[in-house]
Amino acid sequence: MHGSICCIVKKFVDTNHGPEAWDAILEHAGYPGLVLSPIGTYPDEAVFALLGAGCELLQVELDELLRVLGRFAGPELIAFAGTMLHPDWKTFELLSNVESLIHRTVRMQNPTAQPANIQAFRLSADEAQIVYSSRRGLCTLAHGIIEGIADFYKEDLSVREVTCAKQGQPFCTFEAKRVVVEDHTPEFPSVNLGSTATADSFDETFVASDSAADSNPASDSGSFEWFPNVSGGSASGGSRAGAGMRDSQKHVIPFPKRLGRYTIHEIIGVGGMGVVYRGADDVLNRVVAIKTLKSVKIGRELADPFIEEARAMARLSHEHVVRVYDVGEIDSRPFFVMEYLTGQSLSKRIRQGQVSLQLGTELFKKILQGVHAVHKIGLVHRDIKPDNIMLSLDSIKCHLLDFGLADELCVERDVSKRLSGTPGFIAPERLRGYPADYKSDYFSLGCVAYEIFSGKRAFDSDSTQAVISSMQRFDPRDADWRDTPDPLRKLIVSMMESDASERMTDYDTINRVLDTMLSQLSH
Repeated sequence: MHGSICCIVKKFVDTNHGPEAWDAILEHAGYPGLVLSPIGTYPDEAVFALLGAGCELLQVELDELLRVLGRFAGPELIAFAGTMLHPDWKTFELLSNVESLIHRTVRMQNPTAQPANIQAFRLSADEAQIVYSSRRGLCTLAHGIIEGIADFYKEDLSVREVTCAKQGQPFCTFEAKRVVVEDHTPEFPSVNLGSTATADSFDETFVASDSAADSNPASDSGSFEWFPNVSGGSASGGSRAGAGMRDSQKHVIPFPKRLGRYTIHEIIGVGGMGVVYRGADDVLNRVVAIKTLKSVKIGRELADPFIEEARAMARLSHEHVVRVYDVGEIDSRPFFVMEYLTGQSLSKRIRQGQVSLQLGTELFKKILQGVHAVHKIGLVHRDIKPDNIMLSLDSIKCHLLDFGLADELCVERDVSKRLSGTPGFIAPERLRGYPADYKSDYFSLGCVAYEIFSGKRAFDSDSTQAVISSMQRFDPRDADWRDTPDPLRKLIVSMMESDASERMTDYDTINRVLDTMLSQLSH
């Protein structure tokens, strides 16, 4: 077991029963004088011996001890994670990112460690299910930790165990619900004037069906049909309907005829693992963008996180983030449906010519607001770059789109190939193998801001080591900044700090600098 948990056990005993009680537990368990390290690992038999000794000396049952211990451990683990947590997160957002945090704090330090696997699935704004699996069977400890995290954030949560591995189920499942105080305001009768359904009435998440009855009535089937694969085609719209195309690695990407109720027209974007199609919603009669994974054969380890992240995005409605309309799965192949945006990418706008200081600052602020909204619901974008920012033709509207997939889902052994993101915008800690978090997104945003104001990329190399080296000594010349004022230069450079602990990632501070700049420009 990881040393951080062991040290928390010791702190719990010291705090509640005194150091003498801990010494007695060590003696009783057969480990007198054992000194624990938060970065060490300890045999399971030693940990269970300590727990057994604690139960005997404190005269409590194991499950009771684990539950109380977990509740104590929740806030301690939050303190242990420290600056890796986004300041706007609460209980559900933290739980949604707990697997990445475990990877970052435990597995990266000790690749042979076998921590528990914890996955949180957000069902609504006030409800989540947490799946816990561990060969150690410490589900009661996990139950207490969830309650302890809620205690730390001063949120009133009810936590109920739904399934338990100790009772023969394959894993443990907890249902966490935010306790809502009932409003006892008296209700008054209302007159029902009727309502008219419009397309906007259905803008919330749809549940796609693969049955013919729920798909387009004119279609023969709602099944997942594929056009023949052919080489060639263009991601910008040159591919004909009914064709496959090849990505940059020359792999043929299958091209479906339909996804449930959606007709597919063409491929409009291809990433490392995902592909985006332009399609049509045959029920609401509107053009949509549809993202799925490139591979036809997809395991649950890829499909489930893909769908869960799409569901989280569907709950977000922000003027600077692309909207997700629908989340579905056909023949075990996950997909989600987004609003289809017209205009041009920020990358194309930069290539057209110098972006004015006024427009550049306005765009910087809008992108920042979109990124912050994503972080507040517990997500990380992972692939912020000018190509993934869509502008209206007048550059007034700005949308963040095309989220990258979690690095942990990629199976490549080579770190540079396993990363979700684009070289030159990926934070250096991710290039070293650490998973993405909100701080790595801020690094990418700093790179985007630099390109807006300088007109060129900050880091332009395909070599991972060369990029890391250039990031560590990044010091642009005055001429590179053109007419960018000094406060804005310093802000952007601070966001591109190679050391994540020193990086500027405070939304309010960045927003305040941009507001000051816009105020000065308007006078």
